[in-house]
Amino acid sequence: MRHLCGAVLFCVAGSLACSSGSSGGKSLDCAYLAGDNCWKTTAALATSCLPPASEVGTLSADGKTCTYASGAVVTFASPLSLPLPVDGTQSWNFTVTGADGQACLAYRDDQQAGLTLTAQGQTVKETEPGGLSIAMVCPDGTTYSNSNAFTLFSCPDAGLFGGLPGDAWSSTDTRVNLGLLATSSGSDQTLPVFDCQKPL
Repeated sequence: MRHLCGAVLFCVAGSLACSSGSSGGKSLDCAYLAGDNCWKTTAALATSCLPPASEVGTLSADGKTCTYASGAVVTFASPLSLPLPVDGTQSWNFTVTGADGQACLAYRDDQQAGLTLTAQGQTVKETEPGGLSIAMVCPDGTTYSNSNAFTLFSCPDAGLFGGLPGDAWSSTDTRVNLGLLATSSGSDQTLPVFDCQKPL
């Protein structure tokens, strides 16, 4: 699991795992990451119900929820205490409820078992089967794997970290935001999920 943090409290999280080729199932390669893979298509299902990227939600005093004026609510499994640690120990487990009160997105990064993203009832997982391998399990059960994830970092036009799934977040004493990486093709590959601040 990678956690890269900078002086401005910016962190990137996601699995990385370095002999090339697949280790079972279909090949998780540059072509798959560059195309409309199941990480991208699953994330896209949530775009219509996530809070607007321009809107900032209000973090509750106990750090358990973030509520938007438009009606969306982010619920954290473990309360957030700002600023968040930048030592690589931060894990994520939260759900987003849309303005209509329906489940929109659930995301979990438990550092050891990988990432799980659920949107509109569809779930995709990124796992570390062992050693240096990496695998992506799609909503239809298809598994794409690679025994050397480091080779993916050099994929042409793949963006940050070779187009592998992950999250990017930043935190201050009063504000926290998070986006999902590699959710689209092109220059802007990050899907904003939430931006929350403590009440003024």
